[in-house]
Amino acid sequence: MAAIRPLSFLRTQPSWWAQARQQGLVQGDAPAPDLEEPPVLVLALAMLGALASLVPLAVFLAFALGERFVFGTGGVVLGLVLLAAAGGLMHQSRQAFVNCVALVLWCAGGLLVLVNLGDVADSRLGMLLIGTLSALVLMLGAALAQMRWIQSLMGLGWGMAVVVSLMALQSWLPAMLPLQLDALLPALLWCLWLRAEPARLAQAAQRWSQPRWAAFADAAIVGVLISNFASDYVARAIFWEQSGNFVPWAYPAGRALAVVVVALSTWMLARQWRARGTTNRQGEQSLLLAGAMLALAAWFSTGLAVVGLVAAGALLAARWRIAVLCALLALVALAQFYYHLGWSLAAKGLGLALAGLLLLVCLWVLRRAADADTAAAGAQPAAPQRRLQWVGLVVGAVLALGIVNWDVRGKEQVIAHGQRILVPLVPVDPRSLMQGDYMALNFALPFEMREKLQDIVGPSQLVRASIDDRGIATIQGLLTASDPLQKGELALPLKRLKGQWVLVTDAYFFPEGQGRHFEQTRYGDFRVLPDGRALLVGLADADGQPVLPLPGRSIWESPLGIHSPEATSAASEAPVPEPDEPVAVAPEPLPAAVANVPSPAPAPAQGTRR
Repeated sequence: MAAIRPLSFLRTQPSWWAQARQQGLVQGDAPAPDLEEPPVLVLALAMLGALASLVPLAVFLAFALGERFVFGTGGVVLGLVLLAAAGGLMHQSRQAFVNCVALVLWCAGGLLVLVNLGDVADSRLGMLLIGTLSALVLMLGAALAQMRWIQSLMGLGWGMAVVVSLMALQSWLPAMLPLQLDALLPALLWCLWLRAEPARLAQAAQRWSQPRWAAFADAAIVGVLISNFASDYVARAIFWEQSGNFVPWAYPAGRALAVVVVALSTWMLARQWRARGTTNRQGEQSLLLAGAMLALAAWFSTGLAVVGLVAAGALLAARWRIAVLCALLALVALAQFYYHLGWSLAAKGLGLALAGLLLLVCLWVLRRAADADTAAAGAQPAAPQRRLQWVGLVVGAVLALGIVNWDVRGKEQVIAHGQRILVPLVPVDPRSLMQGDYMALNFALPFEMREKLQDIVGPSQLVRASIDDRGIATIQGLLTASDPLQKGELALPLKRLKGQWVLVTDAYFFPEGQGRHFEQTRYGDFRVLPDGRALLVGLADADGQPVLPLPGRSIWESPLGIHSPEATSAASEAPVPEPDEPVAVAPEPLPAAVANVPSPAPAPAQGTRR
């Protein structure tokens, strides 16, 4: 049984190599296939043994030698000694435990050097020197190592170090920062490396034709992908603050470059597949459609440029695992697409609806073209299968709409026939998610009842509440068989939500930018039926009057222009003009039953979008 190769997702050998070698398409001495390496379990046990042996020894030496051999010049010298010893072990031995010890020593030595050189990292020049030094050390480690998994790890770190170095280098030119050249250049070089791979493999005498450097390069591009995707604009914004004046055209240029890169990558992939005969016309059209939509999304999420370029190279060179990683990163980026827009919620919803409509039309056109090709070839289209698909769509739509309408009907009954009550609020600041601005609600519950609720295992619990002449509810305790409802009381439902007990819900949503208007609320406005069903229909002020939302703006009044991330954030967090300034209302004292309930200090309501 073949041994499991560790870290195989970071490296691949071309899937066509075995067939090309059998058919004689590759001339000369073929490079040896990947050597057998220890399984992952063996490596994990060896690494645990190495850590168990070296960590106590390192602690003992740190106390024995003192700070002068750990920090400062002594720490740098000790780190270089550890790097030299680790390099010798990796170069001379292929045993799993020895290589694990060498890797731990290598990491410890590199960490000592970086920590003692950390004082220079406050400047751009220092960051550039540290990134360049790290890249050189990691490449040296990959050249010395004999085990493929160590070379893959070195390549992973090398890719991250290169991104940091290039990011620091281009920080001297503010206009270059939004172009993402720190990640696009390594991705382009990797694609060129893959393009020359067949010729390189045919010349086994060259050192760079060895599969070890293919594993290093594949791992390096994974490091570039991860570092670029994780940092996005965060690290670039840090350098931006230190790099001088803002360039107005920089961010539109970066967005345009991202669109061009994704479009060219898609075109290159479709052209190569057409030349190889690996796809038909319908497949090519589907690929171009997907690339067009990805290019459109790249205008708003520029990180998709690097993902698209690497994915095209991976698909052309049979790096399937890297292609899957690119697909996952693209899905995550598209999932965050909603948050990259500085538009109002209505404009966002309209944009996504139009994108879905465009996809639907393109899919219909592609299917019509496929049916035409099938009819021209003399084959019958799969009509029964199409009918089954339509039946599934109709049944799914009916079920979805039926369930939603059943839930809406129940809520309408509660609103129409329920008794109006007011429950005191412990105010919490409004915030914003993709649903819109909302106020997090914390209803006043007696302290003794909170302690009893901790012992309840179920997801819901009914409580007793008394109602005064103004309709204000005061929660008295749990509703049990031994303690039924008294005259003038009604049942309210509590449910466990996010680890806390809440009354019906823990949030009230309102239109964007109206947080200050809802600061005057003091009560939650509920409708309650005798059977315990309740629904939050709004908020009320200290006098019990409903606080209604202000008139909304048109969706076209939201900022649809192209700005820098800082400008977009500032524009989205700016207070929205309101017709009338809210009148400060003094808080009404809480009922006696909840007067002693500790409440958090309310944060100022901003109504901002984070």
